Amino acid sequence: MLRILFHKGYTPVVELPPVLRDLAAEKHLAYALVVRSGSKAYGIDVEGSDDDYVGVFVPRLRDFVSLEGLERDTYAGNDPDYTVHEIGKFCRLALKGNPAILETLWNPDVVQIDRWGQALLELRSRVLHRGSLEVYVDYAEAQLKKMVKGRGLHAKGGTYNGKYGAHLVRLLHAGITLAGTKEVQVRVPPPLAATLLEIRSGKRTMEDVLEMARPLLEKLKRLSTTNALPERPDRRSFETLVEAARLSRRDE
Repeated sequence: MLRILFHKGYTPVVELPPVLRDLAAEKHLAYALVVRSGSKAYGIDVEGSDDDYVGVFVPRLRDFVSLEGLERDTYAGNDPDYTVHEIGKFCRLALKGNPAILETLWNPDVVQIDRWGQALLELRSRVLHRGSLEVYVDYAEAQLKKMVKGRGLHAKGGTYNGKYGAHLVRLLHAGITLAGTKEVQVRVPPPLAATLLEIRSGKRTMEDVLEMARPLLEKLKRLSTTNALPERPDRRSFETLVEAARLSRRDE
């Protein structure tokens, strides 16, 4: 049975798409948290931008502890694009500092939330640690290398995709903001949004993007070793939450 429970302060930005409703019914999933992600959450969407979704589900306990175990701990699809993780996997990824997972916990575009999703949001500051910033550095470096490697293709007539340039610059700003505020930035401020839209639309060249990105990356690297984030996350609190959420479905 699909549980739908909203808590004070949260109003769904859109209805849960039918594909996610059908998935929950077919696989007996209870969604703890579903958010609208991507360009609309960042505030840099354009006409025709799709809705993307990221979520967390709690399976029935009997499915989790059965001989076969869970069929999957992640479900993903498109039309619309969605990814939903089992609550234990989601928390493991969050504790490692995965940027997309951390954004889910700070995303203002809540589509659905129940008591376990609320508990995740209340614990979100405890997931952050210095290693989280190192992951932002790693992700940004990988994205920048892809762009540099693409120079040859670009010179031979290949098309530079501004969408990836915008992602790189946004990710770097998000990491720098995290270091300074201990908060994960999802909705970008208007001046940055305007720049990202220019990058995305192709008004800025790849060279322009690299010129922006390189000093931001160096700054993020410095901040990853000199910041006020804790040395380690509060892993035990998340273990307690995951155990309680899984056990809550023991009678279904």
